Amino acid sequence: MADRLIDPSQCTILKDGTLLKVELRAMQVLLCLIKHAGEPVSRDMLLDEVWSGGEVSDNAINRIIGLLRNQLGDNAKSPSFIKTLPKVGYVLIAETSIVKEVSKEEKFTQEVIAGSNIDERDGSGAHSAKRRLFSWLYRYSWSFTLFFIGLFSLSSWLTFQYFFKNPIDIPAYHSAELKRLTFLDGQEFSPVLSPDGKYLAFSQRELDEKNWRIGVMELATRSIVYLDDPMDSQGYPAFNPDGTKLAYLSFNQEGGCKINLVEIKNGKFGDIGTITDCKSQMQATSIAWKPSGKSLFYIDEDHQYDYLTEKKVFSVAINGEDKQQITQPYSIGRGDYALSLSPDGRYLAIIRNVRWYQTQVILLSLETGIWQDLFTVDILLHTVSWTRDSRSLIYRSLSSHLTKFHIESNSHSQLTNIMQPIISPISNQNGEIVAVLGDFFKTEIWRLKTSIKTGLDNFSTNDTICSARYISSNGKNDRATTSLDGSKVAFISDRTGVPEIWLKQGTENEVKLSNFETINNIKDISFSSDGKMILGRLNSKPFVFNVLERKIKYIKIKSADEVYSVSWGDGIDSIVATIDSLGQSSLKLIDIDSGDIIQTLSDGGEYGKYSGDGSFYFTKRSGAGLWTLYDGKEILVVDDFSIRSNLSWVINNGYLYNLVKISGSYSLEFIDMKTFDKTHIKLPFEHLRGHSVSVDANGVAYVVISRAKNIDVIHIEYN
Repeated sequence: MADRLIDPSQCTILKDGTLLKVELRAMQVLLCLIKHAGEPVSRDMLLDEVWSGGEVSDNAINRIIGLLRNQLGDNAKSPSFIKTLPKVGYVLIAETSIVKEVSKEEKFTQEVIAGSNIDERDGSGAHSAKRRLFSWLYRYSWSFTLFFIGLFSLSSWLTFQYFFKNPIDIPAYHSAELKRLTFLDGQEFSPVLSPDGKYLAFSQRELDEKNWRIGVMELATRSIVYLDDPMDSQGYPAFNPDGTKLAYLSFNQEGGCKINLVEIKNGKFGDIGTITDCKSQMQATSIAWKPSGKSLFYIDEDHQYDYLTEKKVFSVAINGEDKQQITQPYSIGRGDYALSLSPDGRYLAIIRNVRWYQTQVILLSLETGIWQDLFTVDILLHTVSWTRDSRSLIYRSLSSHLTKFHIESNSHSQLTNIMQPIISPISNQNGEIVAVLGDFFKTEIWRLKTSIKTGLDNFSTNDTICSARYISSNGKNDRATTSLDGSKVAFISDRTGVPEIWLKQGTENEVKLSNFETINNIKDISFSSDGKMILGRLNSKPFVFNVLERKIKYIKIKSADEVYSVSWGDGIDSIVATIDSLGQSSLKLIDIDSGDIIQTLSDGGEYGKYSGDGSFYFTKRSGAGLWTLYDGKEILVVDDFSIRSNLSWVINNGYLYNLVKISGSYSLEFIDMKTFDKTHIKLPFEHLRGHSVSVDANGVAYVVISRAKNIDVIHIEYN
């Protein structure tokens, strides 16, 4: 399309060597416009061809058209691609051509991308012939691409496999057919098929809603019935073995939490009953029925404690009796937070959170009681699912592809190969797998200028904030960090398919800095005081990235324990690392070149930062408070102080900036590091994420805004 190459199957746009991901729903709208190129496309046509006749708001359509224009580099006032026709709809005015048909084995199926069959339309001339050819190719080849093949495609694929493969060695790709099951405007989560495969149960919410509701769809007619439950939210539905009952989680904002049971007959809900209460802070679980249909497994916490504890696996009869604790996880991490029962009923696969952002998948034999550690990944998995033969598990890998783990051979193989992320694969009693397609959120970086000047004493809570969107794309733009002089902003973005470090200077275009050799989880990035280097963590490995030379140096800390936080030391030759050893944290000063531990700063300290004058401030895992070191002694300087993450606070020019949540909204907390007096300014954002803030020497701050995206349920047919 013009000088852009559109790959519908991968949901990508290629221009000048830069490959950008496109939201699935936006690609479906673009395909509809391409199908009717040069002709008006009304709102009703979009509803019919993209949403299968469902109810969608005008704002939702406007949002997607805006996304497309952003990705195409189009201007609504002077369009080159999509022109608005007032009170009519839209028209694609760019020249389009089909480059080559691609086989269905290589591409996403028509049902996923198009949403419905593309019918031929009457017409004459070259444009009509081109549209008929377009329709014919879609109908009989199931999918195609606009030139993302040939030598460029092959070399790109090989490069991706070489540079971005999962740290777990994943051999050959095994094809899977994907079919979209839901066409709703909003988000669907925790899907599961009934044992007979005729019904789909899921949790659903609108984009701007907080609460979830359980829905059951009859797949033959696509009719949906929603559960009428008095609680605010419902989730994690699970069909019993004969499909006549549905167990699910029900909770509210006041802390109420129950695991309920509802009868289902012909896709309709019956009476609701409660099986058992769950921990009030829980509001998340995982449910699996035992083959007898008389009891189930689920996730909960110890009810004897008011505070959060490690999650554990329990079993309970459906009448609420015979409750038993099955697992006792480590005291590190969140514990056992998801489970899946094999189709043959012999094994329970359990997802255990260990060492912060690390997930261990373990296997429990229900016949022998023997535990088996299967594999570990450096992300928090939502779920794992089983194959029909109960010999393999399917999970989401670091690359966002679905991956099959073969239990007997202890090997991994890639199952899906599309750029859109697939999460939360869930299998029913027969090993039929459904999953969620797409990202939950799109994140943007916003720039805030306040009238407060650091170094002055005239703080005022009435000072105004001037804000503007600074970095945006279709995808995640996260963890922004600014150089002290404000000339550079580095951030993490997955706009090319995998997370990398990107750089923006002033009004210039963003450029990709890194090219990591593994699919990665990038954390804790921050600029050195001179703005020449970026410190960060790749999974658990600290690194320093030279911005000018585009070179990375890994810091090999001489410790066998886990590193889960890093910040700059008292100069550019050292860093502060948080070391975790069997649940005990300590802050250590590390030499960058040798990896030697120069000094233990605080045993029990969790997050620490140096100020410009060489003072060291830190928090402790054991409780709230801001601490400092004076003559080697730990001194509490602010008792009412807590942080949300290592990146949610920063110190410069004599002030500490901290993102805090007060009465449900975020404020920027200023602390004078001489007097330790506090001032708060409320931030004017509904969707601000509280895990990241960066401030330059002039008091200009960068925060991350998160907006919900449409996600759908897909069915996965695999070998």
